Amino acid sequence: MRYVSAIFVFLIMSSVSCKKNYTCECVNSNGTYIAGEVEGTKSKAKKHCEGLSSSSTDCVAK
Repeated sequence: MRYVSAIFVFLIMSSVSCKKNYTCECVNSNGTYIAGEVEGTKSKAKKHCEGLSSSSTDCVAK
């Protein structure tokens, strides 16, 4: 029973710690700029920042 409880606690703590703030950094011909901040998981932030990209601007989560 302790083993199951320890695993349960570990899973809860690891899922909570995955959410943090990520910055969307964009690059275009004029230079690099910060396009905003996203709170969430890394994959969610990556999708959000890539959605800000256009044909001349490339945005990534940092």
